[in-house]
Amino acid sequence: MDLSKMVDQRLVQFDLDADTKEEAIIKIASLMYDSGKVVDKDAYTQGVFEREKEFSTGIGMHVAIPHCKSSVVKEAAFALVKLKNEIDWGSFDNKPVKLVIMLAAPDDGDNIHLTMLSTLAKNLMEDEFRAGLLQSESIEDIKKVLKEKGV
Repeated sequence: MDLSKMVDQRLVQFDLDADTKEEAIIKIASLMYDSGKVVDKDAYTQGVFEREKEFSTGIGMHVAIPHCKSSVVKEAAFALVKLKNEIDWGSFDNKPVKLVIMLAAPDDGDNIHLTMLSTLAKNLMEDEFRAGLLQSESIEDIKKVLKEKGV
């Protein structure tokens, strides 16, 4: 899976201003809706919140990967957002989150979201990859980190 080709500038934001996990999810869901990736912002947001209730998507090391598989998703996508201020996400390591990668996948029987999720989670465990994303300041930086890793 070539995630570097899936980077959509409408879904990348630096210094997103959010004070809570819920506020961040709502704002990122708006990006998904405004970009046309989802057709019902409220249903998508609710799906992400429902998934978050099951188990926090804060994977640790200042990163969270909230996600949702839903019929309101038109095409698989991910938003990559650096937060202006770190926020508590309920991560297993109790560290606040600075980078949010939010996934959206259509509920069409395909498990592309699992492929995206596992690819990202596996690579985010590597310090160099994670640091590259955390230090990125442009879409080009993000694409470079993904391409160099072959993700």
